[in-house]
Amino acid sequence: MCKERHLLPWRLLRIALYLASGYLSTPAAAQSDSASLLPLVQISARSARTHLVGARSERLDSAQLSIHAIDNIAETLIRRSGFYVKSYGLGSLATTSVRGGSGSQTAVVWNGLPLQSPMLGQLDFALLPTVFADELTLQYGTSTAAWGSGAVGGALLLQNPVVLRQGFSGHCRIGAGSFGWQQIGGAVHYGHQRWSGSTRVVVEQARNDFPFRPAPTLPYRRQVNAQLQHQGVLQEVHYQPKPAGGVLSLRTWWQNAFRQIPPTLTQTRSTAQQTDAVWRTAFHWQKDGRQGRYEIRAAHFHEVNRYVDSSFRQDTRNVFRTWMAEGEAVHRWTDRLRTQAALTWSHARAHTPAYRSAVRQQRLAFFQAWVWQAPRWRTQLDGRIEWIDGKRVPFVPGIGMEWFANSQWQFHARVSRHYRAPALNDQHWQPGGNRALRPENGWSQEIGVCYQNKRTCWGYVVSLSAFSRRIHDWILWARQTGQVLFSPQNIAEVWSRGMESRIRVYRQIPSGTIGLSLGYDYTRSTNERPVTNPRIEGGSQLFYVPLHRAFGDLSIQVRTFQVVLFHQYTGAVNGLNERVPAFFTGSLHAQYGRSFAAWSMSVFGRIENLWNAHYLVVERRPMPGRYFRIGLRVNF
Repeated sequence: MCKERHLLPWRLLRIALYLASGYLSTPAAAQSDSASLLPLVQISARSARTHLVGARSERLDSAQLSIHAIDNIAETLIRRSGFYVKSYGLGSLATTSVRGGSGSQTAVVWNGLPLQSPMLGQLDFALLPTVFADELTLQYGTSTAAWGSGAVGGALLLQNPVVLRQGFSGHCRIGAGSFGWQQIGGAVHYGHQRWSGSTRVVVEQARNDFPFRPAPTLPYRRQVNAQLQHQGVLQEVHYQPKPAGGVLSLRTWWQNAFRQIPPTLTQTRSTAQQTDAVWRTAFHWQKDGRQGRYEIRAAHFHEVNRYVDSSFRQDTRNVFRTWMAEGEAVHRWTDRLRTQAALTWSHARAHTPAYRSAVRQQRLAFFQAWVWQAPRWRTQLDGRIEWIDGKRVPFVPGIGMEWFANSQWQFHARVSRHYRAPALNDQHWQPGGNRALRPENGWSQEIGVCYQNKRTCWGYVVSLSAFSRRIHDWILWARQTGQVLFSPQNIAEVWSRGMESRIRVYRQIPSGTIGLSLGYDYTRSTNERPVTNPRIEGGSQLFYVPLHRAFGDLSIQVRTFQVVLFHQYTGAVNGLNERVPAFFTGSLHAQYGRSFAAWSMSVFGRIENLWNAHYLVVERRPMPGRYFRIGLRVNF
């Protein structure tokens, strides 16, 4: 077993875990009890980037995320969103597809800072703990003007709003489950007068040795070489020098994950394993004034990825560092007009044995947005201009509109341009890298309607959106005529179009609430230009993009008892070698809490793959049958 050297000493992790387990906080089941909450100050302002006018978005707040405290972001998105998650198995790699895009076309933004690897151009969602985010905002459709290269299909915003807490609180969580899964986590929140901070810790391990059947006619066998070890710490400190002044924030995100990579259904054994070590440090200053808000961000990310496979005598260590700085201002000129501008600089340096030498990349971008607000409509005009290593990329404009016909009906529409620059691996990987690649580019459009009806004891919200997006110069690793090896080429053209529908119904009952959420996505994403190798016919559906996907949840909460039933249907998809059949899966989560004089506690239980379905998400990568998890949370 080979592990990358940790980027943070274990002693600090043990100290943080001790603090998190020694102090307790408000339970998730009693968040509505205002008497148990301490005074706090929250700084917030509407942003033209996090709230794109005319674009559909969804927001998951801390109350909705509370029952996903033991999950990673990939597992949360599967249950709560229209993001299609391509998972390679329990605890393994997980990427997303939004509106028929690829994993490299989904941006991940942490408090205004992009997290995608400059080498791959994407991120492993299985390595993002849900508890490290207080809010999740899911932006559907193109948001390249707001977040830059990669935000073609959509964007996931991980947000930790600045909160100045007074007093001391915390919680400790412990869980266990099938296949050797164990998790210990906790959080401490503390503050006094003009400063506050928080420490969050998660430690997880699992054998993931679940039984599976390689084929209907073959006997069961157990998954091997699938162990997981994961530790993470998120530290935040906020300081307000003056009562009406700005707030300084320092955040540090350390994480280390060791994962064995199990064999596929066509392999008898595997010795592959991977270590991912991350240390992200970010400084943030923000100030709200009468005429607007002003922010400065600066960050340094250091990430190490090591892949080892003794069977093939392979030991590859990939390292990259990213430095970022950004200044942003929102200014309100009148009651109806406000503008937002941001100047962003980033510098990335990457090294891997597959590069001839260390590679550097520098980016400079300017974003500007104008928002007009009227009693019944809102319009946003925005644009982004960017230089990569001194070369200007396509100008990215966008325009969005929202019309409020009355208190119940709302209509929205947006048209925008998008692009995705080639990742460093596409350009510099040897053999195969192509320095002559052009950015993927094109235009996208969407239109939608939302109807809501709120009564005294019940209400419902119904929305429907339609979209269309064309991408030219799609980058695809292929083997051209006369070539022996695969290399990235601008040879594909993709047209994605479809519709998204959502229904949310809720009703107040004695001492509780019943809620029902349903969603259905139809996504037609086709290759408009045939490709020889790999063989892709013109008009065929893109790899790993389901034509149909439906999902929903039914929640019942009575006092401190809560039960949630999740269910999803994913249609068949085209794999690289074979077609992956459609599947149904479900899960059941239940928790019960009790409050006492100075503390409280809650217990939870979960049944995953409730119907014991035999299915695959990725071809030749088995998924587990029915399994269980239980846990305890103590709060003060």
